[in-house]
Amino acid sequence: MTTSAGQVHPHDVGLPEALIRKRRRFRRIGYLMLLIAACTALPGWFLYGVSIWGAFTVSQVTLPQAIIAYSLLIVSSITLVLGLWYLLLAQVRRLARVVEGAGEQTGRPPRLCANCGWSFDEPDRFCRHCGRPLVKSPSG
Repeated sequence: MTTSAGQVHPHDVGLPEALIRKRRRFRRIGYLMLLIAACTALPGWFLYGVSIWGAFTVSQVTLPQAIIAYSLLIVSSITLVLGLWYLLLAQVRRLARVVEGAGEQTGRPPRLCANCGWSFDEPDRFCRHCGRPLVKSPSG
């Protein structure tokens, strides 16, 4: 399945189809999480403010109202962090692909880990994928 040039995000131009789909999914999930965070933060902060104001005016604040306020704020905080995390993952995947692409342009074949087969850079002493020590060949 190929995408037309109009559907590809400008940051995704030149990336493989699988990576573009994964980045789209991460961006979509990230934006959804941020939307949920905003939608739960607004009533959560409102109810929290009402409960604080009720404490200042020494009026009766119901226990369910306080529980709803705190749970909305907790959900908002969790989804805010997760949404930002997914957006960060989408950006990191793009940067990783750009770095891999820069390594492929040197003209030399990529060096591969003997254990898992992932490529690694010259100064690396351990594989970034499996964590095992890299065995460097005497020629390179």
